[in-house]
Amino acid sequence: MELVNTDAIVLRSYNLAEADRIVVCLTKSAGLVRAVAKGARRMKSRFGAALEPFTIIRLSFYEKENRELVTISRAEIVKSNFDLASQPDVAEVLGYMSELIAEFAPPHEANEKMFRMIIACVDAMSAAPQSAKAILRYFEIWLLRLAGSFPDVKACGICGSPPKPQDILYLDAEGGLRCSNCSRGIGFRFNPPVRQAVVTSQRLAPAEFAGSYDVAEIDKQLSEFTHRLIVRALERRPRTLMAPAMS
Repeated sequence: MELVNTDAIVLRSYNLAEADRIVVCLTKSAGLVRAVAKGARRMKSRFGAALEPFTIIRLSFYEKENRELVTISRAEIVKSNFDLASQPDVAEVLGYMSELIAEFAPPHEANEKMFRMIIACVDAMSAAPQSAKAILRYFEIWLLRLAGSFPDVKACGICGSPPKPQDILYLDAEGGLRCSNCSRGIGFRFNPPVRQAVVTSQRLAPAEFAGSYDVAEIDKQLSEFTHRLIVRALERRPRTLMAPAMS
């Protein structure tokens, strides 16, 4: 039995038996883990509020070989996001993020870039809850990129030619982007303002991206683009109702 110490962010939790909870966390050094928190539902639980969703914690757990569930030994709060999660609109965004993280982050496989990106998005949302929608788009783009499910926006996937600023690209059924000639105008339109937002997301932190993002102008198009890629990667629509109806 091995004791693992790592930073983590709590994604969700479920009741188990009379006094315990199952906690799903994304950890810095061990990837996605599902853990048993024994006695977490008791009035005088030693875990306190450390297992609330999107709390950032220092986590210690025991891991047995060939066992999916680990056992939490200690969980200390680094940063509580209780106030953020108590806002209905933001809580809906966080719930959707939680589902996608659980789907895209491989169990017990560290991805420090993904962990840092998610922490940065939650911190940015905590500082500016009104920017939750823009930060969510940033999160979707980067989650897909880090999972290897985001297409190259700087060149046609068929002929390799880079698009001009005014050019429209088209998303094909395989999740690739094609120029007008190669696509013959068939596919989901990836318009220049949306492409520019994606390029901008690749060089800015989430808070900076949110400050430059025009929700009214491009959010509908960008959200449909990212959700098409998400549905293709998952082979189903997310259960959390944040995705737009796709034409």
